[in-house]
Amino acid sequence: MHTLEEIRTEYDRLDRLCGVDTSDVEIVLSRRGVRRLGSFRYPAKGRAGALRITVNASLLGEEEAFWDTVRHEYAHALVYLRHPGERHGHDAVWKAACRELGCSPDRLAAQTAESREALERRAKYKVQCTGCGQTTFYLRRGKVVDLLLRGPGGQVRCAQCGGSKLKLYVRRGP
Repeated sequence: MHTLEEIRTEYDRLDRLCGVDTSDVEIVLSRRGVRRLGSFRYPAKGRAGALRITVNASLLGEEEAFWDTVRHEYAHALVYLRHPGERHGHDAVWKAACRELGCSPDRLAAQTAESREALERRAKYKVQCTGCGQTTFYLRRGKVVDLLLRGPGGQVRCAQCGGSKLKLYVRRGP
């Protein structure tokens, strides 16, 4: 398990490389997340505020994935500090910053077989398209699950094929 000090040391190294100062950026190691590996919080529009990077340590078992996520979130801070007040999200400006830092310019991290299996084991809900076989797992009851629990009505469509024949499986017990 990595520490905040290790992340801060990496950010200090990247600061020297990029010529910015992220010492005021709050860094949080979270163990609560269930899907998101990291996040960058912009200040509220029109207000000065703290920038915050959150890294989900519990989902990042692999060394390479951990440091790629740490640099991915740093790239958001770097772009914001270079372009104050602008929100670039995962656009071309952010992707250029990722390439400068040597991290993946992809919006989402590639899911490893181990993380997919862990999600499948923990998921309470499984939705499968009877048309194409696409399967999606949900840890919590959300909009998709609620609509499917109400019964057929075609309100939910498969992301893969667009079909509306989805079957919901609910796991009972631990």
